[in-house]
Parts: sequence; C-alpha cells; structure tokens
Amino acid sequence: MMLKLAREYGLALRVAGRSWIEKVQSQGFPTNDYDFLDSYLLDPVNKSARYAQMLRELPMGLSEWAVHPGLDNSELLAIESDSKHVRQADFDFLMSQEAKDIVKEEGIILLDYRALQVAWKRN
Repeated sequence: MMLKLAREYGLALRVAGRSWIEKVQSQGFPTNDYDFLDSYLLDPVNKSARYAQMLRELPMGLSEWAVHPGLDNSELLAIESDSKHVRQADFDFLMSQEAKDIVKEEGIILLDYRALQVAWKRN
C-alpha cells in the first residue's frame, strides 16, 4: 500500500532496513542506499567532532541524515525543556564553516526530498 500511494501521489519515501531499500530500488524508485542516520541521540558535548567524522566517512551513494536544528530560545525550551541543547548543537554545526568546508572537500551534494519526488513522479 505504501508503494502504491507513493507512486500515485509522486511521493518520495523514507525507508529503513536493507530489505525495504532493496524492494523499493528493485522497482526503479530512488531511495536512500543505506539506513538513514538520526543524529538526535548523539551526545551534544562532542557532537561537532562526531558530525565531522560522520561527514568524512559518508559512503558513496544516497544517504539520509536526519538532523534537528533549532535555537535554544524560550519558545523551543517551552516545548522541549529537556532537550539538553540537542537542537542548538545541530544548528551550530550545520551553520559552521567547518561543516561547509567538509561538505566541499568531500564532494558531498546536499539535497532534500523534493529532488527525489521529481524522480518518483517520472516512474
């Protein structure tokens, strides 16, 4: 049903697990080549160093990396008071010159689901 709805409405899919990735790709649809990475649970204390390492070790192919940027302002802290500055750490790294330099040095092409959606609509 998920594949049928995605095909009908031209929606890109987030899939997890080798079997799902292979199933979707075998039908000619673009999807991530590896399980997606969710960085929310990484320790904010050494997150920047871990992010730099993860970017440098990113395998060839299409990868999805879920990050959760936000500012530790009163609005965010009101809805997520126990965030331990997770979102601020994500924001700080994503906006850093270090991140921009690594993306450029490693030849990483950043995209969002809109690019995949266009490819889905062609199938």
